[in-house]
Amino acid sequence: MVEITPHSKLRDSVKKDLDKIVESEFGHIPIVKSIKWATPDWTIIFYQENEIATFCNIVVRTVLVDDKPFLVSGINNLITPHKFRGHGLATHIMKETENFLFNELKSELGLLLCADNLIPFYERLDWKKVNCPVYFSQPTGIQTWKANTMLRTMKDILTPNQINLNGLPW
Repeated sequence: MVEITPHSKLRDSVKKDLDKIVESEFGHIPIVKSIKWATPDWTIIFYQENEIATFCNIVVRTVLVDDKPFLVSGINNLITPHKFRGHGLATHIMKETENFLFNELKSELGLLLCADNLIPFYERLDWKKVNCPVYFSQPTGIQTWKANTMLRTMKDILTPNQINLNGLPW
């Protein structure tokens, strides 16, 4: 069962479970620990036998791509706990997520920030790696993202020269 919920409406117990999964998966990574992250707007969870089998968060925001505004849905923390891996659940939830991004939220672009080893997974789902500066806000000022950025469009391929997230990264 897939559940799409505004993040602010999630039960506290679900938020705690998600936080534990995120900490287990990414808590040891220096770049993750050193950055202040945006609070998600939406959470998409796939449950199996009342357990979180995979999930991701979405941040919706107007982002500047080459100084032009685009309504963007940012994918955050796509994670499948170890117990549920190897069954295509992340692929399944990404397809559900893309449908929600483009058909329900009417986003012009999907954008995610990811590690090198995840690029092949997202490329199989038609996400494209972009090679341009990506700027984001932090309490200390504007910074440049040092890892990978990927875009998903439903229209033409976009090859930006720069992206400004207009806020905290996701």
